[in-house]
Amino acid sequence: MLKHKYKILIVLAALSVIAAAVYILIKYDLFHQVTALINEKTPAELFIPMMVFLPLVGVPLTFFLLLLGIKFGVLSGLFLLEVIIPVQILIAYFLAIGVRNPIESYLVKRKNYQIPEVPEDKAFIFSFFTLTFPVFPYSVKLYLLPLAGVKFRYCFWLNWAIQGTMCIPFVLLGRSAADLNAAMFGVTMLVIIAMFIFLRWAKKQYVALQKEKIS
Repeated sequence: MLKHKYKILIVLAALSVIAAAVYILIKYDLFHQVTALINEKTPAELFIPMMVFLPLVGVPLTFFLLLLGIKFGVLSGLFLLEVIIPVQILIAYFLAIGVRNPIESYLVKRKNYQIPEVPEDKAFIFSFFTLTFPVFPYSVKLYLLPLAGVKFRYCFWLNWAIQGTMCIPFVLLGRSAADLNAAMFGVTMLVIIAMFIFLRWAKKQYVALQKEKIS
């Protein structure tokens, strides 16, 4: 069972990886130069790689989702979304595992710590509430589960199912705004509101779960 201090360590590790990448982008003025290129006129051969890699270092995915609907339309935009998300999850998974292994080795061999694992009977519920927790940005969610030692099927398949579903309304929102389609815009906004109500419920369930595990 994960202790509170280990959960904090995992979150800090994920944030440190993202912060280091963002620092490099800002230090060398790459962040401004790269993000300035992202708009509906960006060539597809440039837009797609940027959408794949920039969210891995903290650039908000929502920014790309809105442009995805505007630039490629609904069907092509949703197809690209469901192709790109699993690629991002796999990249983040192997990066996180690469960081976790030396940290785990150091703690076990040098400090004689036994790193706790998420119990198998709690893995699904822990993963689900972590992925739907509104406070964590998309980039943090990509790294958090593999850093916590959660099995691949939850890190990949569950993450893809949740993120691939939650991102759909934002692609539709971008397309409806571009087409000035009031009906689609209104329905999409209702779906997003309903989704955020659900996320607030998920947050309460997650907090309750953590209290149960700590007590």
